[in-house]
Parts: sequence; structure tokens; C-alpha cells
Amino acid sequence: MKRKKRFCFSKKISVLLLVCAVTHFDGYAQVTFWNEDFSSYADNTGVDGSGDIEDYPGGVSKWTLDVSNGNLSGSSDYFKVTGGRLRGRDVDGEIYWISEVINIDGYSDVGVSVDLWEDGRLEPQDFIRCEYQIDGAGWTQFYYKSDDFSSTTAQVTSLIGVSLELRITIKNSSGNEYYNIDDILVTGILNSQPPVVSATGDQGYCNYQDSIPVVTSISISDPDDDQIDAVFVQISAGYVNGEDGLVLTGTHPNITATWNATLGKLSLSGPALFTEFEAAIAAVVFFNISASPTLGARSISITLGEPNYLPSTEHFYEFVPALGIRWDEARDAAALREYYGLKGYLATITSQEEADLAGSQITGAGWLGGSDQDTEGTWKWVTGPDAGTVFWNGGVGGSTPNYAFWNTGEPNQAGDEDYVHITAPSVGIPGSWNDLSITGAGSGNYQPKGYVVEYGGSTGDPVLSISASTRITVSIAPQPIGIFFD
Repeated sequence: MKRKKRFCFSKKISVLLLVCAVTHFDGYAQVTFWNEDFSSYADNTGVDGSGDIEDYPGGVSKWTLDVSNGNLSGSSDYFKVTGGRLRGRDVDGEIYWISEVINIDGYSDVGVSVDLWEDGRLEPQDFIRCEYQIDGAGWTQFYYKSDDFSSTTAQVTSLIGVSLELRITIKNSSGNEYYNIDDILVTGILNSQPPVVSATGDQGYCNYQDSIPVVTSISISDPDDDQIDAVFVQISAGYVNGEDGLVLTGTHPNITATWNATLGKLSLSGPALFTEFEAAIAAVVFFNISASPTLGARSISITLGEPNYLPSTEHFYEFVPALGIRWDEARDAAALREYYGLKGYLATITSQEEADLAGSQITGAGWLGGSDQDTEGTWKWVTGPDAGTVFWNGGVGGSTPNYAFWNTGEPNQAGDEDYVHITAPSVGIPGSWNDLSITGAGSGNYQPKGYVVEYGGSTGDPVLSISASTRITVSIAPQPIGIFFD
């Protein structure tokens, strides 16, 4: 007898693929990304009183000279390149060297340095001044010196913006007075650019199948790097411990896979090239060993860093261990954290999926961003974009206007307890909440073990392209009607 054909109808389940923080810091050193040392120009490039100049402005694109307020009347009066530096003699008025508009977007801690020296006999009315302009907002002086000063390096640091212009002004009025300018450097720390990931593969999974790939195609790119240390593949929502699993199939010499059944998380450890991890991710399969599987969504996140991503919120979540930390200390520490430009804050939990994901990460009592300190019994989120939102009214037996996940018998206000934490994994309902005082308990299950940071949704956060999604269907294969033969 031929095998009976089965038919599988599918429901859609989100499988989210995302790229998170890369643990490489190679690109964070100070680098010079714009400079002018005047060595590439022929002598006499500039302006002089004789009109006998080299290829200026035609051969110069990085800067201009403005001598309209000076008086280069003599044939030996000039503001020009000579001997590999820019030199000004007897200019009789304020004249300017002005840089092109320099793009500083993508750099932090931008700095400028200029080597300056004088020779001759300068007087108090003679001066040299250095200025910068950020995003066209007006000139700011960072160096000024009149009279004799021998030599110096004018510097300014910690600039930030999109565009930068530099202006150097000189004034002298005698044939034996010279200002010299050289080695103008613009430096900065190149900000790490976020990776980009894309994936395809809308699929169905029936209970009689052994396994199914989490993607049908995957691509990861990063302008800053071509390899990473690890990838974490996690069933981040809907995970059923004891039924669901992820496994790496095939041979991947530079990658080791480790499965954590408690977290529903498969760690792929390198280091390895992006191409190797792409091959490994494509070889990761989802399976369910139950004859009667729990139906519903299994959202799967693929991250290149520790924070986990939740599809329903498009936010990232991270448990930060910090034994004994107070709630206010955790609030302030979370606000200082950043994830590819996303501002951190103590997590605000507004759905069961969030509660499940945040609760699965903690190793002990972990602070959240909720409190009723302002008004007893009116519990609000006080951090992040949900600040001011009431999530619970009353004590034990109270009610929620949206979502709350208190443990059994909470919040019980057992001694000025005005702050929310996720309970230790061994206490009551996994991932549920309890109220504590600002310091928590001194030891045991109610001693704070850390805090949960959430990234995403804050004003000014960048728009990132570090996630991709496919859809998988989990369903029960229906009984066939009649017998069908090949």
C-alpha cells in the first residue's frame, strides 16, 4: 500500500532575526579624518601684492583665502604657501584662511589642532585667531594671541555636530612681521555603525515534521567589521520548555553551539566571519517533540550581542547584574546605558510577552521602572517613554487599567515598599512582580541582584535596520478525508 498523503494548514508565526551589539572596539580610537599640511602646493600658492601667484584658487579645493579687509599693496606683501606652510607678511588688516565644510557626522569627540608660530617683531595690535563653526551656527574662538608668542599648537576638543568649518585670522603691519600656519588636523572617534540583517522564508511547521529551518536566506553586513564573536538564537516569545528546541545542523568548523533549555537560547560561539555565521544561522532548525504541541507563536530572535529583541515592541532587553543595588541607583545606571544610540532606561513591562522575556533573563530579583512613591496605591511607570502611565490601582486585589503581572498576594506594602522588581526565579510565578523598599532586602531572594534595562522608543533614538523577519506556522496535521495514493 502506498503512503497516505497528509495536508498541513498553517497559521503565521513571527520569527524575528536581528543584529545587536558587536563586541569589537577596534574602531573607537581617535583618528585623523581631515588635515592640511600645505605640502602638496607649489610655493607662492595664495595671494600676494605682485599678482604673481601659483594655481590659486584653481588648484586649491580644501580652503579659500579672504584678503578683502587687508592691504597687500607691496609686491612682497603676501598670504601664501611658502616652504610647505601658509605664511602671512605685512597684510595691513584682518585677513582669513577658511576651510571647506568638513563632514563630522559619524564621529564623536571631534578635535582640531593647528601649529602656529611667528617670527619678526610683532606688536600688541598684531594678532592671530583660530575659530570653528558647527553646523553654520556662528564662529567660536578657540585661540587668540597678540604680540610675540614664539610658537604654539592651538587646540579644541569635544566638538559634535554634522558639519565643521575652520577660520584662521591674521593681522600684521610691517615687513618684518610673519605669521606661520601648518599641520591643521581634525580628529575624532569613528562611531560604530550598526550591522544590517535581512532574511526571507515564510514557512509552515506541522506536528509530524522533525524540524524546519528558522530562515530560508540570511544576510548580515557591517561597515565596521567582517566578523563577530558570537550569535544568540532564542525563542523569545511563546517558548514551551520541554517541547520546543533549536539545534545547529551540518558542519561549521569555527562555530560551537550550546543550548540553554531554561532560556530557550542557542549560543553560536566563534569568532567567525559573517559568512560563516550566515551559513550557521541558515542551518539552525526549530523542532517540537510533543505529539500534541502547544500551538501558538514562537518568536525567534537572532542577536549578535547579549540584549534580546522582542518583535511585539521592537525593543531590546538586558539584565545587568549588580548585587545589592538600590532602585534609584539602578534607575540612574540604566539611564547612562546606550545600545547603538538607543537610550537605556529601567524596563517598563506592558505585555505578557515582555514579562516572559524579561523574566527569563534574570538570575535573581531585578528592578523595573515602576513606583507608587508619589501616591500610595497608584503604581506608575516612571522611566522611559511610558513614564507617567498608571499600571495598577490599589494593593492586593487592586486592578489594572492596562497590564500588570504581580506575584500572588502582591503588592502588599510590607514596610514602605514603593518600587517594583521581578521576583527571583524560585519565588512564586516565574517572571512576576513584587514591591520592595528602595533598598530591597539585605540578603536572600529579596536582595536586589541587578536590574532590567530596556532600549527603544525614546525621543531622539536612531532608526536602525538591525532586524529582519520571517514567518513560520505551527499547526496540527489534519486527518485526511479518504485515502489518496501516489
